[in-house]
Amino acid sequence: MTEEKLPLSSLPEYNMPNFLNLFLPYNIIPLIVYSLIFRLARQYVKTHFWLKFEGFKRYRLQNLTICWAHAVVVGLGDLVLMFSHPHEIFHEVIEWYDPIAAQLPLISVAYFFQDAIDMLMYEWSSYTLELLLHHFATCAALVCPGVTGRFTLAAGWALLMEVNSIFLHARTILQICGLNTQFPGVFRFVVYSNIISFFFFRIVSQLLWTHWAIYNVPGLHWYFEMIGLLGPVVFGCINGLLFMRLLASDGFLPESLRAKFMVTRDKNDDQDKEKKKTT
Repeated sequence: MTEEKLPLSSLPEYNMPNFLNLFLPYNIIPLIVYSLIFRLARQYVKTHFWLKFEGFKRYRLQNLTICWAHAVVVGLGDLVLMFSHPHEIFHEVIEWYDPIAAQLPLISVAYFFQDAIDMLMYEWSSYTLELLLHHFATCAALVCPGVTGRFTLAAGWALLMEVNSIFLHARTILQICGLNTQFPGVFRFVVYSNIISFFFFRIVSQLLWTHWAIYNVPGLHWYFEMIGLLGPVVFGCINGLLFMRLLASDGFLPESLRAKFMVTRDKNDDQDKEKKKTT
């Protein structure tokens, strides 16, 4: 006897995801635990790290330390996941599911939620709006494995960007704390590692995902079509702008183009103090 196949309309990918599934124990308990871990880690870093710095610079260094830790855990974990399933990442992107692997997107959802809270508490600028857009779009995609029991490897493709974030955050930390001038060789290594990993894990990986999505996503529920096809467009714009800013900041662009792309997010606390004195 052959098993009867379920009609396509009954499969999760052909229906609107039930976001109430986020409140099921296997989702909500890990989300709460991971959120508490990030909150406790944030408090620990706030109490013990970068205390010689003041104001916005201290906040940025402490925030980036948590960002870097998240990138290391999720980026390396995702790298292991993707390389250990070379067939599935191209041929079972929707169907393959593993409860352990599904923790990676949940960890990231908890992290992005906590990071958004920190930004809203300490920083408000156009750059903050860009990051909030990034966090929202990312979480909209990363909750899919939890609410559907599918798309774990789709989330895996997205989380490959965290491999680059290891070097991206390390680069910024070195710049803000001044270690880039004390250890120029180390900083140069991080800068080039950042550019190379950016190319492979933010550009090439997303091109591979887009190629897969074009042939496999159309016909699914519109929500998954939006995530699978519109998502790469959004992240393509975000990553493209970020890449140009990095090239400008690190001196890889001609002088005439640097001013167009360079953005100074990190405030100069000394300048702020001088402004307050003169007002």
